[in-house]
Amino acid sequence: MTKFQRPLRTALLAAACMLAPQAAIAQTADRFLIAETQTPNPEGDILDVAAATGQFTRFLAAVEAAGYEETLRGEGPFTIFAPTDAAFREMDQAQVDRLMQPQNREELLALLAYHVVPGRVTTESVGERVARPESAGGYRVTIDGRDGLRVNDQLVVMPDIEASNGMIQGINSVLSQPVLVADARTSTGTSTGR
Repeated sequence: MTKFQRPLRTALLAAACMLAPQAAIAQTADRFLIAETQTPNPEGDILDVAAATGQFTRFLAAVEAAGYEETLRGEGPFTIFAPTDAAFREMDQAQVDRLMQPQNREELLALLAYHVVPGRVTTESVGERVARPESAGGYRVTIDGRDGLRVNDQLVVMPDIEASNGMIQGINSVLSQPVLVADARTSTGTSTGR
């Protein structure tokens, strides 16, 4: 390569990068993954907007399997801390398959409801504080804005996606509901999440 070709090649590469469509880039230990993202129309409801992003297909399949669509298409406003497809890939697939079975609909519904809180929760509305709203499933979640927006210590990786009836905050983890702990001394169950 001549000394004149290198600057020309660099300039062409820079121009191509500036003209290329916007893409979300994530780095793994092995390679870079590039996933095209769509800019959804905020006029749609939460489920329409989630579908338009192309990053929540497994979550939407779970919503359908649980029969939760009508609720999430309702007036709201809701905020969904929606697990991305990457979050579902990280789960034990036998567990995912089990939850998607019709006989486990109530368990799946409870899991999904734990990801939904009332109101429009945005990065700006949380600010630099911690809030503990009650989820649609009845358990509290911890929303922390002091070091990036987090829910139950999981970083929101796709923040502030607007919809007509709420907000989507994309997370790369499926949240676990609090576990009921039985106290053998008193024979009563306690939970740290309610």
